Amino acid sequence: MSTNTTTETREFIIVGQDRGTSYCLWDVAPAPTDDTKRAIALEEIGIDAFDAFGSVHTEHATSARAAVDQLVNDLREQSGIGSYGLADDSQLDNYKGELAPAAGEPEPFGRAHTLSATRDSGYRIQASATPGLPHFNVDGLPVRSPNETRDRVRAGIINSGLDWPAANVLVRLTPLTKDGSSVGTSGLDLAIACSVLAAAGHIPADCLAGAALVGELGLDGSLRVPYDLTNVVRTAASGGSTTVIVPTRAVDDAATAGVRVIGAASLDEALAVLTGHWHHPEGCAHCVTDGDADPHQPCTPTPGGLCPACEANAPF
Repeated sequence: MSTNTTTETREFIIVGQDRGTSYCLWDVAPAPTDDTKRAIALEEIGIDAFDAFGSVHTEHATSARAAVDQLVNDLREQSGIGSYGLADDSQLDNYKGELAPAAGEPEPFGRAHTLSATRDSGYRIQASATPGLPHFNVDGLPVRSPNETRDRVRAGIINSGLDWPAANVLVRLTPLTKDGSSVGTSGLDLAIACSVLAAAGHIPADCLAGAALVGELGLDGSLRVPYDLTNVVRTAASGGSTTVIVPTRAVDDAATAGVRVIGAASLDEALAVLTGHWHHPEGCAHCVTDGDADPHQPCTPTPGGLCPACEANAPF
């Protein structure tokens, strides 16, 4: 491993397979600078690489290309084979990149969380995206549900014209009640999709704050009404949510649950609501914009209305 510590270098994670006479590069990406994120990334990538008979290395360099070249040079010396180099079937898209991301740029991978519900329990949806072989897992669903959920969410995102994250994506579902059961879980699709996109950096993670997301994703990205939606929305409200985003054609029924309801006909419309912060209450101090306004901050309204920061800044 290189010990170059100049300000122009950073750590890269390299995944591939040493074939004895050549190195097949699978992926290379900047390592998260946050120690916790880095540890999680290395652990999850290491498991996937091991399962595929590969290995994970880290190198400090000024670019992805330089990092891979350093690794290949080290492996060439170890093998004693002068012709040792990159295999012809190496994945070179990231290798061909120029300089590493500048200091201060957002981490290339991250985490996000939001809320959703079934008719029996509210759910906390947590997503993480880490560098490595593209992989998508959903933990916390009944045995028969994960494959169906993954297929709907992946197809819904891609057919909405969005890029599927080229990363190792993990979603964990945690019921908010001890006796929570995974019954009628298709309504969690919208929350899973939005949290995946936020964790991968496609939308700001803080825009998920302040709302629960309920809706089944069609393969075309449209939102379908899950079974017993009115009771699902009531469950979300009982879990502390003050605003719930639901499929448009179910707004009138869901509004009887006694919580603010916003409709969206598709994943794209739901993302527009979230990124536009339209789900926040009128008077949200974080939503006030002018030429000198600070970037939008997370806003989590309380059952009584505004969040504490908005309440403190309210003009009354």
